[in-house]
Amino acid sequence: MTVHTNRNFSGQTPPCQDGDEFVSCNLSQYVPASDIFAGRTGMTFRRCNLVNVLIPDGCTVESCNTTQVSRCSWLHPEWVERGLPECQEDCSHVVEVTEITVDDVVVATDRRREDTVL
Repeated sequence: MTVHTNRNFSGQTPPCQDGDEFVSCNLSQYVPASDIFAGRTGMTFRRCNLVNVLIPDGCTVESCNTTQVSRCSWLHPEWVERGLPECQEDCSHVVEVTEITVDDVVVATDRRREDTVL
């Protein structure tokens, strides 16, 4: 068993084995339900950032952030090269559409987007 302490594995699959422990580590991922621990069992996570991480059954999670967030590539274009999928113009993150008209002709459309907590 290895204890990983104060490490940043954001956007990565950390090197680990069954039974490893993570303490105060950032394991956040860009895509919800990322299965970065596929096939692993018996791990312990204490005070870790586990945003968008799929936690395997049989693991211990203590005082961790386990939020799942769908992020919009229009708001985070720099993350696309790191694995965030590209959103279409009218993606599910669009929360408001405003059309600008001149003489009853739509000349522009503004879309307000937000990341979504799942």
